[in-house]
Amino acid sequence: MDDLKIDDLRSLSLGDRATLIDTYAQSITVPPQIKPSLQTAYRRANAIKPLLLDYCHEQIAADRQGKSVLDRQNQSEAIVQKCHAFAQRFIDSIPSLVRSPDQVAENPKNLYELCGATLFTASNAISRSLSTKMGQLWEDLAKISPYAISPEKDFGIKITGIDITIFEVGQPNPIFTQLKTTPGTLTGSQKPRSQEELAIHEFSLFAAAFCLGSWNFSSPTIPRACGQKFWSKVGIEDGLVKDSVKTMVLDIEAAYLAFQSQQ
Repeated sequence: MDDLKIDDLRSLSLGDRATLIDTYAQSITVPPQIKPSLQTAYRRANAIKPLLLDYCHEQIAADRQGKSVLDRQNQSEAIVQKCHAFAQRFIDSIPSLVRSPDQVAENPKNLYELCGATLFTASNAISRSLSTKMGQLWEDLAKISPYAISPEKDFGIKITGIDITIFEVGQPNPIFTQLKTTPGTLTGSQKPRSQEELAIHEFSLFAAAFCLGSWNFSSPTIPRACGQKFWSKVGIEDGLVKDSVKTMVLDIEAAYLAFQSQQ
């Protein structure tokens, strides 16, 4: 079977793109050393790899024809918009994240609830949910750049352990990237899994949106990048991300405090 081409996908819906990609993926031979749990990821990644550079070039061309997000002002506005929309969605969800005093008393789920520490209980629920949901935001911010491609949002497929595929500015090879919040996001037990997920790709990267804390991930063959070193690979300014995220988090904190004062 010939390689999958961008023209094969251009007119298809997301669901039909995924179906066609998986059809092509079935013809790809998987090396024997790859674990069964990662064989679908290997097949899908190699099915789309031949078209990724052309897809990226089309995104770059479209970006240049409009208000290019590589322009600092346009980029700032796009990042602010993404962060503001995220903040509003999260603020709207706050009431559903905080259990009522009766629910806590009837069925405590952690030590704070058992002890009746209502402030700790609520803030713990908010911070855990926020940390989880922000993981998707970093992918959305990276996707602002025409140098970033989302397997799920662009092709309707999931590639295990991969959040985005990036083309470093000026480079021709797709880099299959796992993107976390900070270098220390992984737990000790998650590290080997991430190493295995990234190692099946010829070019891969373990990335963190912010350089906060020490790395929990290390590999002699898989590079890593955080903060400015990561964002610059796709032409995004680290400072703009930091400024918008700071405003977003403080807005969410203010909304949470206002909610608590009304309880």
